Amino acid sequence: MLSNFAQTLFTKHKTRMWLKEKAPFLAYCQEEFKALGYDEIQVMPQKNCLDKTSHNFVVGRPDAEIIFTAHYDTPARNGMLLLLAPIFGLLLGGIIAQIPLIILPFLIISLPIPLMYINLANLLLILFFVAIFVVKNPHNHNDNTSGVIGVYKMAQILADKPELRDRCAFILFDHEEVLPGLVGSRAFAAWRKIAHHNSPDPLVINFDCIGVGDVLTIMTKKKHDHWTALAQFMENRGMKIKKMKSGIGLSGTSDHASFSRGVSFLYQKRSLLGPLYMPKIHTGRDKICDLEQIEELATAVYEYIDK
Repeated sequence: MLSNFAQTLFTKHKTRMWLKEKAPFLAYCQEEFKALGYDEIQVMPQKNCLDKTSHNFVVGRPDAEIIFTAHYDTPARNGMLLLLAPIFGLLLGGIIAQIPLIILPFLIISLPIPLMYINLANLLLILFFVAIFVVKNPHNHNDNTSGVIGVYKMAQILADKPELRDRCAFILFDHEEVLPGLVGSRAFAAWRKIAHHNSPDPLVINFDCIGVGDVLTIMTKKKHDHWTALAQFMENRGMKIKKMKSGIGLSGTSDHASFSRGVSFLYQKRSLLGPLYMPKIHTGRDKICDLEQIEELATAVYEYIDK
């Protein structure tokens, strides 16, 4: 069943950048979660910080004490900005790769070139930067279809466990990839604080890019008990673990950061010089997704929340 769900996403819902692509994807997810036995399903249109509407897909009670999340929107095709990540790691590699693009406009201005050509070159650079944030990436097996599959697998595991299932919700967030990032999850978190202000802060377990890599990175924005406990639990199962918190690398860049008790799972690889990176994201070569690895992680998460 998991394989069928994944293959449908890979073939029929490859990209989900524009609303006309998101709508059939959300309709398909509604059918699939309903087939698992879930009947409390809604697409919540929520006004976000950009004064636009994010369409967050919510299964279960929005005020649940445990929420499993992923983002479903499609990234832009700007993987060239991460070209050096396999050598230096994601953070440093991304910075180094962008230095020539930052220097180039100043270099153009300083050269003895007629003004009309300088203006044309700068215009082309502006268009290039705009394009890399709006041209959708054609393949997204890992970023973040793998996360959507992880949320679906959690729903599948909990479908026949009613007591635990009633404590949980499953949310696919919109607009994680839109600058300034995390737009859909921030809109939901703000709405939840108002609509369910008497509910305690939930444990939010976010599945980011979990389809490729051998080092399980466990991220949080604010240190809390579940962050430490989950890392220890996964390590005891024999997994390679890297804990990351706010201000280090990627820790603020996924939807867990919209919640005070958020944790994000992310598989990565070691770069040539040691720091971690995610292979081939935001490029047309993002075509690998290890379903067995996703099932193993989801099973471990289930065992953690059921203990």
